[in-house]
Amino acid sequence: MSTGLRARILTTGNRDWDFEILQQRLEMRERQIDAVHRVSAALFSKSDLDSILRETLHVGLEVVGAPVGSILLYDKDRRRLIFRYVVGKSALIGLEIDPEEDVDGKAATAFRTGKSLLTVNTHKEGYNARFDRATGFRTESIMTIPLRIMGGETIGVMQALNKEGSEFTGEDQELMEIVGSLAATSIMNFRLAEEAKLAAVARAMGDLGHDIKNALTPVETTVSTTLDAFIFPLLDDLESIDFNTTDTIEEYHERVLSLIEPLKDWIPEMQQAMADGCGDIREMVSEIADYIKGAQATNMQRHDIGLVLQEKLRRLRVVAQNRRVKIHVEGLTEAPYFPFDARLVGRAISNLINNALNAIKDAVMKGDLEYRKEGFNIWLRLSTNHEGEFPVGNYCQLEVQDDGHGIPDVVLASLFTPNTISTTIGGTGIGTRFIKSVADSHGGEVGVVSELGKGARFWLKLPLEQEITVR
Repeated sequence: MSTGLRARILTTGNRDWDFEILQQRLEMRERQIDAVHRVSAALFSKSDLDSILRETLHVGLEVVGAPVGSILLYDKDRRRLIFRYVVGKSALIGLEIDPEEDVDGKAATAFRTGKSLLTVNTHKEGYNARFDRATGFRTESIMTIPLRIMGGETIGVMQALNKEGSEFTGEDQELMEIVGSLAATSIMNFRLAEEAKLAAVARAMGDLGHDIKNALTPVETTVSTTLDAFIFPLLDDLESIDFNTTDTIEEYHERVLSLIEPLKDWIPEMQQAMADGCGDIREMVSEIADYIKGAQATNMQRHDIGLVLQEKLRRLRVVAQNRRVKIHVEGLTEAPYFPFDARLVGRAISNLINNALNAIKDAVMKGDLEYRKEGFNIWLRLSTNHEGEFPVGNYCQLEVQDDGHGIPDVVLASLFTPNTISTTIGGTGIGTRFIKSVADSHGGEVGVVSELGKGARFWLKLPLEQEITVR
């Protein structure tokens, strides 16, 4: 055979061989792309962890042709790998593996090293047969894939057992690693979403806890006023009555009635204040349940905002009078009727007035504000502009202003931000953050102007047009 002919035959043979390899690679890529599409469609339409695990394992086993498998997730608190979802050996669900002590187990080894393992023949290569003994199953071959997220952290492992008709291959491993990578990302996203929900619930609990404290203040003030202004003086007066005089029974009766008359007049107001405070707290406790269930929402209904504010003022005036603060009201008689969440807006205004009351009290206690014999003032103003478009027009604006000490610049710059600073004794800044959230939920605006020695003025601007929602 000539040299040229031999070269042509070898070249043709190499081309056939190259084409066969290329075809195999293309088929592998098609399988990988198909696996990505299938697992993506399966995973990213699921919103709960059990569904994510179920779809991951079923797709993974199907693409490599294995009838049995499992997903184990690592519990950081227990420091254990836990069987979370199993196909073919459901008795394993909930069982645990210590990845540090189980030196022979494939799942523990893959988790510790972060590397995939192919066990083609368990008779020759060995494995931990503890779970086979527990289930009566016989494991012939195992493919173990670590579930790793970006950054390298391993959150669990996925296993496929006893491939049907042939042995597990390197191509099978590549496919399962693709499925595992997507699954790990989906699982981590779910966990982050759950953590975000918990953080939102925690913030909501902080807001509600702050407002529950505010709701308790009128109740505490009412009880204190009842005791100090009525009960104790009444007891002193009753003890001072001289029954050895020549007064008749009728005269004694008249004197006792005159002593208890102020208390009788006070009781209806006391009952109303107690009922209002308890009602507010009951509503907030109900909100806590809504937050936990994820049902909390903005409830936009048409209300007379003047009536909502008057109801809040009735409760707050008891506290204000006790602290020698007069609340002035302007514009409520011309209050508009428009859609807003009465519960949230009422709480926001209560927060602003309570903040002003507390700021005045604390400034006097610290010596920053000189005590005034005539007392202090808080103004609640309401103004409306029906012309134009929000925010320039078509709005209802609520203002709360006080003649207290004012707000330092460093605190002023932090208001309505996640890093709100509070100078009030025991303050957390939660109140102003809540007011900002109320403005945001209504598509409105909030702001403040202040100068030391001249008090502060907060405003909440709400659009007059909202989509009505029914909850």
